[in-house]
Amino acid sequence: MSDKPAERYRELRYAEAVPRAQRVLADGYGEAVIVPDPTGFWALYYLYGLAGYRTPPPEALPDWVEGPRSNPEAFREPFAMRAWLEENGYFLWINESK
Repeated sequence: MSDKPAERYRELRYAEAVPRAQRVLADGYGEAVIVPDPTGFWALYYLYGLAGYRTPPPEALPDWVEGPRSNPEAFREPFAMRAWLEENGYFLWINESK
C-alpha cells in the first residue's frame, strides 16, 4: 500500500475499513466510513445503493475518499456527497478500480 493517505484509503476494502471506523454514516444509498489517521479524519464513501446491495460487499473499494478533516462530524451523508459530486462536475466518481 501507498504511504500517502488518500491513495492508501482508495485501496481499503470495506471489510478492512469498518473495524477501523470511528463513525459510520449510512443512509440506504451508501455508507461513509470515517477513519482516524495521524493527519486527521478521512471519509471512505461506499456508494452501493444503485447496485442493488443493502450493504457494501466486504471486498468493495470506496467510490470516493475525502479528507483529511479535523472533525469527524464534518463529513456529508452518502447521498448528499453523491449529489455534491455531480453538482461539481464529478460525473465519473465511481472508483475506477472496481
